[in-house]
Amino acid sequence: MIHRSDSATNQRYRLILRCVLEFLLEECRSLILSHEGSITRAAVHLAVAQASHRRPAGPAGAISVRAVAQSLDLPYETTRRQVGALEAAGLLARAGESGVRLSDEPIWPRVGRARGRLAALRALVADLKGLNFAFDPGPLGPPMDDDALAAPLSDLLDDFILRVLEAGVEPYGSMLDAVIFSALVVANAEAITYDPELAATYAWSDSPPPDALRRPATVTELAERLGMPHETVRRRLARHQVLGWADRVRGGYLSAMSRQQAPEVMQGSQIIVQRFLQLIRAARQIGLDVEAIAPKVRRPAARASIPA
Repeated sequence: MIHRSDSATNQRYRLILRCVLEFLLEECRSLILSHEGSITRAAVHLAVAQASHRRPAGPAGAISVRAVAQSLDLPYETTRRQVGALEAAGLLARAGESGVRLSDEPIWPRVGRARGRLAALRALVADLKGLNFAFDPGPLGPPMDDDALAAPLSDLLDDFILRVLEAGVEPYGSMLDAVIFSALVVANAEAITYDPELAATYAWSDSPPPDALRRPATVTELAERLGMPHETVRRRLARHQVLGWADRVRGGYLSAMSRQQAPEVMQGSQIIVQRFLQLIRAARQIGLDVEAIAPKVRRPAARASIPA
């Protein structure tokens, strides 16, 4: 069993990261599809929504555009344009001279989505348990039924996603590049992620999987996975190829393992794992019974042969 408290956990982060990235990409796809294919617009909306939920005092939980830009490490002008587009779509509203807040929205769509996110998080925990990751026990909050648990858990997930998106800016230069590169990594590792033997073999930071076990991904596949325009993904992958982050091979693209092993990328990946484990601790404290979730790893993709 791999325990979070093991001294080697940071080195074994790959096993956890592969599963968590799949979960994150599904969350990002949902956000991107809701914002005309733009991850930046989705992140701005999410940041303002979080501020609105956290700050009921003042002018309806308003946050300044500049504060949003700083929190996401985005240029002010980029943030201002995205706020304007969100206002035009009726998703944000001005509050005071420089503030912006979430527009009034029906509660039921939010509650319905929150229930689905709770189910997805439970499935992620079950997958990791099925791959022999043992979550350290922690304090459990008062028991709640799913209807009561879903909304506060959804707020925790929003915060988790925002923090992860922010962490992606520094090593990749933009959220867009971080998300597309992550989608490529996940697609390449499809045969490894949920195969218990392969996942354990290539769980360590110094044991990256060989190219023979990784599946090339096409632009079309990645665009569909992310809910982004095909041309946006194509241009970014071409840029990644020029930068040495990805290789064009027969059948599509492979993320360059030299890029995955770069110190800044490995550090960012470890931060994602640490923040996921912090999310689980926080979810426990509001009533998510992690111990009650049974291990159940999903069926792995078609397994490639291990090279001799």
